[in-house]
Amino acid sequence: MSGSISFDPAASYYDRTRAITREASAELTRVLGAELRGRGACLEIGVGTGLIGLPLHRAGVPVTGVDLSAAMLAELVSKAGGRMPFPLVRGDATRLPFDDDTFGGAIARHVLHLIPDWPAAVAEVVRAVRPGGVVLIGLGYQGGPFQEVADHLEGIVGPPAKRAGLQTEEAGELDAALASLGGIARELPPVWQVSTYTIDTYLAEIRDRIASWTWSVDPELLRAAIDETRAWAEPRYGALDRVLEPRFPIPFRAYDLR
Repeated sequence: MSGSISFDPAASYYDRTRAITREASAELTRVLGAELRGRGACLEIGVGTGLIGLPLHRAGVPVTGVDLSAAMLAELVSKAGGRMPFPLVRGDATRLPFDDDTFGGAIARHVLHLIPDWPAAVAEVVRAVRPGGVVLIGLGYQGGPFQEVADHLEGIVGPPAKRAGLQTEEAGELDAALASLGGIARELPPVWQVSTYTIDTYLAEIRDRIASWTWSVDPELLRAAIDETRAWAEPRYGALDRVLEPRFPIPFRAYDLR
């Protein structure tokens, strides 16, 4: 395997902690569906529990999903009523089991940060998508107070908090990698999600090791980082159970393949 992070440990709580509101999901499905509809089969790498793939499938987009985690794929099947809703493959995004030019489009959301050799995964996606197709990539939202809190906590943890693959702030590297493969970048309209997330919620999730980077961190080190971050954040932000960002964007980048 490529060293990519399998989300087997997160399968039981993934939808609860990474949920998309009903309204945001509908709008995201509309935006992505407009890019993919009419192109034939669409590949999603890191399909996970189907947060993106299932709504697209129900909207008439023919999806094929790949994920490294058997537990996440099993959760997707369970959500679909116990039957595979569309083709699902347990596999590594850096070595896709598909012929060249198989798909008309592809999606990768919140997955490239889990793949150390993310350029190989991007190259594999481009190989599997025919010229004239489109690749849609969501790196996630960065910014605001939660990013400041996360940066502070991870700075205390140090090297163990280092992420495996491509980070949100490195979108320029993604653009360059796709350009070298014939992809022309453009931004899709952001989809906005209503949020009730608080700093207390974030710190509780770190305590409970919801984020994959915490899985290998020493428990005492993590506990000390949480305590210090709480002490730092309270005078800075006030009550930590207050919603600081009532909504946030779900950004996607599109790459048209020549």
